[in-house]
Amino acid sequence: MPHTRLHLAMSESICEMEDWQKELLRQNLVKLTADLDPIDIYDQLIEGDVFTFEDKERIDHEVTRADKARELISVLCRKGPRAFGVFRDALKPKYPYLYALLSAEMSAADDCLRSVCSELRDYYKDKLCMTFPMPWLLEKPLRLTDVHVTRALVNKSKETEVEIDHLFANQDNPEIPQRLLIEGDPGIGKSILCQFLAYEWSHGSRRDHPRELAKIHKFDLVFYLKAEDLKHQDSIAEAIRCHLLPKDFKISSDVLEELLKTASVLFLIDAYDEGCVDNSHLDQLIEKKHLRKSSLLLTSRRHFLRHKLNCFNCLLSLEGYDKTQQLNHVKKLAEHENIPVNQFDLLLENDEISGICSNPLYLTLLCLLYTEEGCSINSRTDLFCAMHEFILLKASGRMNVTQEDMEQQVMRPLYKLAFDAYQKNEYLIQEHDLQNTSCGMDAIIQVGYLIKHITVSRLQAKLQHRFTHTTVMEFLAAKHLSLMAEHGRQVWWQKVFNVKMESNESAIARLSVPILWNKSTETEEDSPYAQDETVAAFVFGLLETDPENLVKMATTIMNRTRFSGSHRNDLAEIHCYRAHIINKLICELHILPPALEDAIIQRCPSHMSFSKSCSVKCLKGLVIICNLKNMKPRSISVDITQMWSEFDRHFSLLIELSKCQSIDWIWIAPEDNKQLKQCLLQLRLGQADCIPNVKITRSESIREIAARDLRFGDKLRGLHLQGFDEVNTRRYLEAVSQKTLTTLEVADCDLDDKCRILLSKLMLNPNLQHVTLMSGGNHMGQFIHPLARLPELRSLQICLTEMNPSERKEFEVILKKNTLQELCLVHCGFYVHQILSNNYSNMTSLRELRMRDADCVPYNSLPMHPILQGIQHLNLRVIILRLCLRDDDLIALSNAMSSWPNLQVLIIFSTLPLSDILSGDTRPLQSHGSETTIRRLFRAITGCQYLKTLYLYGIQIQDSSVYDFCKMVDSLGQLNEFDLVYIYDDTLTKDANDKLVAYLMQKQDEMILWYASMRLPDGEDK
Repeated sequence: MPHTRLHLAMSESICEMEDWQKELLRQNLVKLTADLDPIDIYDQLIEGDVFTFEDKERIDHEVTRADKARELISVLCRKGPRAFGVFRDALKPKYPYLYALLSAEMSAADDCLRSVCSELRDYYKDKLCMTFPMPWLLEKPLRLTDVHVTRALVNKSKETEVEIDHLFANQDNPEIPQRLLIEGDPGIGKSILCQFLAYEWSHGSRRDHPRELAKIHKFDLVFYLKAEDLKHQDSIAEAIRCHLLPKDFKISSDVLEELLKTASVLFLIDAYDEGCVDNSHLDQLIEKKHLRKSSLLLTSRRHFLRHKLNCFNCLLSLEGYDKTQQLNHVKKLAEHENIPVNQFDLLLENDEISGICSNPLYLTLLCLLYTEEGCSINSRTDLFCAMHEFILLKASGRMNVTQEDMEQQVMRPLYKLAFDAYQKNEYLIQEHDLQNTSCGMDAIIQVGYLIKHITVSRLQAKLQHRFTHTTVMEFLAAKHLSLMAEHGRQVWWQKVFNVKMESNESAIARLSVPILWNKSTETEEDSPYAQDETVAAFVFGLLETDPENLVKMATTIMNRTRFSGSHRNDLAEIHCYRAHIINKLICELHILPPALEDAIIQRCPSHMSFSKSCSVKCLKGLVIICNLKNMKPRSISVDITQMWSEFDRHFSLLIELSKCQSIDWIWIAPEDNKQLKQCLLQLRLGQADCIPNVKITRSESIREIAARDLRFGDKLRGLHLQGFDEVNTRRYLEAVSQKTLTTLEVADCDLDDKCRILLSKLMLNPNLQHVTLMSGGNHMGQFIHPLARLPELRSLQICLTEMNPSERKEFEVILKKNTLQELCLVHCGFYVHQILSNNYSNMTSLRELRMRDADCVPYNSLPMHPILQGIQHLNLRVIILRLCLRDDDLIALSNAMSSWPNLQVLIIFSTLPLSDILSGDTRPLQSHGSETTIRRLFRAITGCQYLKTLYLYGIQIQDSSVYDFCKMVDSLGQLNEFDLVYIYDDTLTKDANDKLVAYLMQKQDEMILWYASMRLPDGEDK
């Protein structure tokens, strides 16, 4: 008789029977196989969707009834957790004693589950129904339902909204437990969301439950804990016993641990950022190394889980309130306080605090302070100062001391305590730290800023205290900084921003960027520096009454963040400039002191770029800067081409920008026709006292533009079109055909015959001074004749590939007129460069020369006329060469530099551009320029004492040239931005390369520095 092997091992599938269920079957295997005939329960198992007909056939292949029963149990153990219950119920009609056998232990487990569930529900109903937005003011509790406003979350990878109802539903496989991460700024409502979910679960599934929370009731147990609660515990079960269950509830940690494995469990873990250090239980829960069948919803400030993001099924962001949600929140509070909601109208309509009102915590504090004080609040610093004064008033009354004594004797030790905690990135204050303060523990606790570390807890083994909110701690730390001597603040500031971000790529040896970018961002809090920026903003606001130190701090910040430097656009799509911090900080001030205005104007760059990661305050600060009284009119260009995904958030500020008299150019890229129409309507381009010049970049969603939507005022002076198709290019050209333009730039646009006719007519405008004509690699020679007739042509960017004799003659006329100050030649042919070389001596007005070959990559370049011969006759301030430079060209360039005493920008691209390198382009490299020529170039650059921007791409460095290179960089005292991508082979030894890298890292404190290295293909990778 064949013997069937019983397989009780777990399947690798996530949908497997629970271990305790399999163990129960194993313990009763003899009794089950002695009497059970599978034919009696097949129908129930198939109808219950546990068995298939194929399973039945497999079992029936066995010969004896006992073997069939044994094989049935084996197949059953490989089914999902539902299988046990269906099997047990199928036994009841014909095998009641077997049903009772399996039910006895089940009943005990069910009883335990029901008891724990009941305790949790009662606890949440009791403890979570109220919340204390101002924990220092316990007489001001609010109902949880009054501070919770339903909001969708944003899926960070798909940039789509996710309803709360969908949080706990995996569409691909409902059996797979979820790991969800919700990130958000301080006070944005992460804790309230967790609290509300636990509170809703405590009421059980009922007809009147909110539709969006229906799926939370599928969980048998929901555990709401702070991340900190899992620390210093023997197990997760012990943390639950300690924090959520009463002391007299008789359940051991072992039994509870088994319950966690068998029940359907959701962990709501709040504030990862405050309890992530040395938290092994939480790490194991996140990584599914423990209780992997449970689901987890984890909340945190942004950027604390970068190393664990791959552990989560879904990454979500909790964003600020929109206008409707703000009103909904205020209505609930007004109803709770029995105040007419219209009393808050002025609060919500105040544009100065619109950013504050989008934060639920700040909005709650605003409303409560508004009812208490009726005070005027225009910034986050105002809000916390008002709150602080209110607390001091209450505390001094309770403690029977004057506010002055309170400040000196109690608050200053508390400020120091907060500053120390902030610097250590610690959120819990130990009892001995409180006792060691000069005023003692009791006095500090009576103020109300510290609460015992009991959030959702009935037991607390160790007494600790925490600040009522993270932002409160940051405000108090800022108070300490504001009272410091200036030197102390400078030390703190330099320490905060002396951070270097590094990444390593296969094609790049090193790429390092100090203090330039905010990574990521969606709000001002959305950066690795968010906590420091919050403290800095508070310090800035607190120093408003001390103009001298305020200006010193602002000057330090602008210098350290390269506020006045030119900023690159390579990565603007995803990053917020570090230099924008000054924009954010000045939003904390009511009035800028004259000395601060002068310091900003002195350092204000001529061009400012903004990305989709920039906050409202980045633009709000720009508006303040552009409206400074002594700012030079029409002196700033503003690039907001990357911000259009956040158009609604910035719409009101767009109107403010249109009124700024100092803005000369604005760069825009509306995502669709509706945005384009709204944008042009609000900017009023070309109208009196509005921005006179615009660059418009086409987005993929732009359809054919209606002529009626392109309305420009008669004062329009400049139009730059980027990337449009021929139909829309024609629409724009028609719209400006009667305007007196001084600038017309058409770049990478498709041109049909009608477009070319319109362009030819526009070239007849004698006021044109700046012209760009590029359409892919297409020849623009037909426009040379009208261009040669323009009396004041100052800048020209053009593509000229195959010029006929007439075009060559007219091009030479343009050069010999000597009106050009800027010339950019793109994808140009042999005759263009020959004519240019022959006329360098006639172009004494030229200050900027840019040349770009078809692919500025050495392997793709053909031998050509030495284009730089005679270039020493020019007097350049800017030279940008994106083409293959050989020895003759580099020697000519080196010789010419001594003739350019005012050279400020030198950019040589003799290899792949930065964007291609960062994207992992692995096309082969080759070196151009001998070792002697490269050293000669370095020595020539050494003499350019006014050089501010230097890019060297594709320069080979050898051992013999390292000294000259370092001497060159040391000599450039005004160098602000330096890009270096050097190539090397065995002529650069490891020791020399290491010294070079160490030198570059040292120079990062002095300038904005990018550097990378790539090995030539005939050697091994670095």
